[in-house]
Amino acid sequence: MNEQVSEKSERFRAITINNLDDWADKYPALKEKMPDIRMSAMIFPFKASPYLVEELIDWDMEGDIATDPFYRLIFPTMTMLTPDHRKLLEDAVATEDPFAIKATVEEIREDLNPHPAGQKALNAPKKAELTGVQHKYSETVLFFAAAAQTCHAYCTYCFRWAQFIGDSDLRFAQKDAGSLFDYLAEHPEVSDILFTGGDPMIMKTRNLKAYLEPFKDPAFLPHIKNLRIGTRALTFWPQRFTTDDDADELMTLLREVKEVGGRHMAIMSHLGHVRELQTDKVRAAISRLKQEAGVIIRSQSPVMRGINDDATVWAEKWREEVRLGIVPYYMFMARDTGAQAFFDVPLVRAQRIYADAIRNTSGLCRTARGPSMSCTPGKVEVVGVQTIQGTEAFVLRFLQCRDEAWIGKVFFAKYDPKAVWYDDLEPLDGMELPWEYTGLPRPCIDEACQIEFLMSQENA
Repeated sequence: MNEQVSEKSERFRAITINNLDDWADKYPALKEKMPDIRMSAMIFPFKASPYLVEELIDWDMEGDIATDPFYRLIFPTMTMLTPDHRKLLEDAVATEDPFAIKATVEEIREDLNPHPAGQKALNAPKKAELTGVQHKYSETVLFFAAAAQTCHAYCTYCFRWAQFIGDSDLRFAQKDAGSLFDYLAEHPEVSDILFTGGDPMIMKTRNLKAYLEPFKDPAFLPHIKNLRIGTRALTFWPQRFTTDDDADELMTLLREVKEVGGRHMAIMSHLGHVRELQTDKVRAAISRLKQEAGVIIRSQSPVMRGINDDATVWAEKWREEVRLGIVPYYMFMARDTGAQAFFDVPLVRAQRIYADAIRNTSGLCRTARGPSMSCTPGKVEVVGVQTIQGTEAFVLRFLQCRDEAWIGKVFFAKYDPKAVWYDDLEPLDGMELPWEYTGLPRPCIDEACQIEFLMSQENA
């Protein structure tokens, strides 16, 4: 093992509501927040990692600790709920009736759209044994390993919060690897698997092997070229890659899948703020993943109000990522689920943040795409705002789509300074948006109807 990671192993012990009082003794700024955290955690799952609490939150800051981006990232608050939902919960708690509280919690959670963008209704294959598979785009399959349906910490804005609330009807999860491999064998068009969750890196390496080790054989499902692991462990528990008791075994597994199996091995790391990249522990983890495992690390994050809705933060983050050997990949919009209204950034402002950040970086940072909405029809990028036939309009394009014919095509929508999601968009007069009221894409023609419309206006 590298000398730089030879420090004593530290066992991960999650911070939960049950032991949070102990941490409030250590960090007194938490004490006054405890009633708010306890009640809001009835709705939004809460879990934190010691590393994040000790090394990323600035407990010495002046003012309200709730404005620290990493406090806001982890600790829920009642202001994440609408006034109506807050009153419902407060009234139910006041009854002290556990059945009334449970019913109210379930009602509020259902209102928060636990499975956005057709995850359950449209993305899941219609096979009973495939309880942990999503197949939205032809070339990419998502897999939710049963042992990976938790994380080292929960983001308050997580769009997969329904995975963590103990409701099996809302949860994607699958233990069996065989049925996944059978499904992949039936679909030669699939080239990529994204192992997701939760967080696959919460699993011990011996469990991860069940899904990755077969790919060390180049003859096993040879059409699968790219294996991606979506994780926040790099900055929620970087010790996973350095000093955990099976970190060496993990490095060997990742390297052999790449070198022996001939697969592209990618760590899709959730990195939302430059501060995450500035500790010795995370830099040691990045170095080890690159040098010993030989993986590619790509970064992605949503733009979230009060956390990273600042072009300077994004520019600094992308520059530091490139310096450390990480490939900037995506800026996402807040999904239409959970506490979206608490974190959302209007589309026009998000695009301005992206543009201001990207123009203040070198070309090596400009691999980052965005801002992108992962919505029902596909990934829609907000390219900018332009005047179209005398009317201000959003310029948009599909980066990915259920209907591949739409990928790369530009279309337009009425400019709306308050719009935060694709459901808020309206077509320009005489045009159509490229999806039905259900959110599914309309059939695509050779050129987008909006382009044809513009040409007809110019020729009129």
